[in-house]
This record gives sequence, C-alpha cells and structure tokens, in this order.
Amino acid sequence: MLGSGATLTKKRGSARDPERTREALVKAAEKIVVEKGIEAMTLEEVAAAASVSKGGLLHHFPSKKALVLGIAQDMIRQYDLAIAGYQQKDPVGPGAFTRAFLRANLECADESAQLCNALVSDMRAYSGPLDLFRQHSVHCQTRIENDGLDPAAASIVRYAGEGLMASAMWGMPRPTHYDEVIEALLAMATGDSQGSKQKKASSANRTGKDS
Repeated sequence: MLGSGATLTKKRGSARDPERTREALVKAAEKIVVEKGIEAMTLEEVAAAASVSKGGLLHHFPSKKALVLGIAQDMIRQYDLAIAGYQQKDPVGPGAFTRAFLRANLECADESAQLCNALVSDMRAYSGPLDLFRQHSVHCQTRIENDGLDPAAASIVRYAGEGLMASAMWGMPRPTHYDEVIEALLAMATGDSQGSKQKKASSANRTGKDS
C-alpha cells in the first residue's frame, strides 16, 4: 500500500511539473522584458533564467511570439484573479464588479507598471497579445455595463481607473487629492455619485437657512 501511495504521489507531482515549468518560463521572460524589452529578449536567455533546457522551452512556447503571448495570458490571468479577489471582499449590491475592477487597476498601477510599460513599448509587432487584450477589454466592458449601475457612470469609473493606472505606468504624479478621487469613484460605483452628495448637502443648507 505504501508503495502504491508513493507511486501515486509521484505521478501527481509529475503531472503538475509542466504547469510549474510554464510558469517559471513566463516569470523569467517577464523579468527580462522589464530589464531589456521584448526585442532584446532571447529564448536562450529565458530558458537559462528559468533553469530549463532550450528544448523544454520550445515544448511550451515554440516561438518568441508564443512566449510573448504567454506573458499576455499570464497578465490577464493575474488581473482577473485580482478582480475576483476584490469582488469576493465586496460582493454586495450593484457595482460589485465595477468596484473590484477599479481596485484591481489601482493595484496594477502599483505592482505591474514596469511590465506594462515595457510591453506597451514593443508590442505593436505582436498582434496576438494585442488581440487578446482587446477581447478582454470588451469582456470587462460588457460586465461593467451590466453591473446594475448606470452604464455611463460605470464606464466613467472604468476609464478613470485605467487612466490612473496608465498615469502610474508613465511615472506621472498622482492627483493632489488622490484619496478623495478614489472615494468619489467608489461612490459612483455604488450608485451614489459625489455630485448627489453635494446636492443633498446644499439642500440641507438651504433648508437650515429657510427655517
């Protein structure tokens, strides 16, 4: 029985090896892209950095374009995981996906700016990743427009969040009232805009004066 169990464990471990190898290759490639850019990256360098043979790399990524596509797929996967994590923490009411989408963009602005910047600089020669990003963008926009909010308001939150992320990517300074900007966007993503709050305050002030 012990022998059978050991064999089963070994087989399960072996079954996971390809996934770990693929992940190691992608992470190695991402690091090199940040340091040198896509054009300077070579498959030999990626294989060496991941401690994988050139043949092992080609088994997972038969070309440089396939590897760049793998980087894009990993970025989208990590992005979707971040969105899902935030939505799990704040799942109630209209705008749950929109709020999670905003928070994930702000997280990407802090953690993935260098990789995004490197990819944007060189990716025009690689149509596959661009197509993948476009498809994912359409998918996210569809979810945002069907998130129980006014579609226009939800779209404003989406593009403002992406604008903040892009600003961080290019090293631009944050708005002076950054925290207040985020609070206003989150308010819009719950169906309560900052403008409506100001109207209520003005109405209350007028009522106080009239009395």
